[in-house]
Amino acid sequence: MKLRFLVLASLFLVACAQERAPLPGDSVSKDGGVTLTPSRVPVGTTTVSSGASPSSIEAKLFPPELVMENQAAIALTPVQRDSVAKEVERAHAELLKVQWELDAEKEKLIAILDKEKVDEAKSKQAAAEVMKREDAIKGAHLAMLVRVKNILTPEQQNQLRAIREASRCGLPSPDAGR
Repeated sequence: MKLRFLVLASLFLVACAQERAPLPGDSVSKDGGVTLTPSRVPVGTTTVSSGASPSSIEAKLFPPELVMENQAAIALTPVQRDSVAKEVERAHAELLKVQWELDAEKEKLIAILDKEKVDEAKSKQAAAEVMKREDAIKGAHLAMLVRVKNILTPEQQNQLRAIREASRCGLPSPDAGR
């Protein structure tokens, strides 16, 4: 009896630990953070790559936080700093409305899925509305990241890549000795 319980409990824990396919709304967090590239999509019991390496899109771009945290290290000019700040403000204004719409559409989808018998057509339509808002958020976020990158010189971009890589590897910043 105890052995049977332990086997069932371990199977339950393994099943809970399995990755699941991304659901509508998963790529936009409550704080507005956006994941542009889902890293992996599980299929059945195996996991397959979605075609792009994890964060391959994000690796080509520079979040405003990274730019502003390293503005001295990359010799960001006052004009560039103001331009980055304007792009962040522009994106924030654009994203706020869509984020609220996304939250409302998620609530509708949850209400549909909460029923004993789920209407497949309604759930599919509600999921499409969630994904439509999610795509709008991703598009606006990507546009902001592209505009921020275009503000930077090639040298600044190379410095930020080196800073990001050093940070990822736990090494001191390339400019730490300056």
